[in-house]
Amino acid sequence: KILWRTVITFDLLSGLRRAEFLGLRWSDVDLDAGTISIERNVQYIPGKGTVFTTPKTKRSRRCIKIGPECVQLLREYRQHQKAERVKVGSEWVRRVEIENGKTVENDLLFTKWNGAPIDPKTVTTWFPGFLAAHDLPAVHFHSLRHTNASLLIAAHVPVTTVSGRLGHAKTSTTTDIYAGFIR
Repeated sequence: KILWRTVITFDLLSGLRRAEFLGLRWSDVDLDAGTISIERNVQYIPGKGTVFTTPKTKRSRRCIKIGPECVQLLREYRQHQKAERVKVGSEWVRRVEIENGKTVENDLLFTKWNGAPIDPKTVTTWFPGFLAAHDLPAVHFHSLRHTNASLLIAAHVPVTTVSGRLGHAKTSTTTDIYAGFIR
């Protein structure tokens, strides 16, 4: 399914947290400039459902650069999503509440079949079945974020840049987690 293929590839290419990429709107993405602004998270709160919240830390609200592969992936996915939205018709969730009662036109990147936000736990529970079905080693979904960071470090991207991209509050968080990859 194209949604899940896109989610996996996008996370490998961007290194975003689940809650961050599930909170993305198309208005946060500039495909011409190759940038994505992380402005919100999505999380499930019992009794309230799936809601949008502010990013984890001050440095979690950030703008990251994405490469041409990621831009192409998102262009293809957007076309697919537009076609799905037409198929769903009036069942598509037209507006979403993104923060403090502010309701906007629904332009979420990653959604359920009807345009509703996805609970991050859905990604977590879906992933092991995907790995097993494709005879891949059992790893956590968050490992895709670690892979992205490790590849950046292996490519000699400065740790301060990697830390900023990951949205870590302190560079020391990045060096503590990825010490084995830093030379």
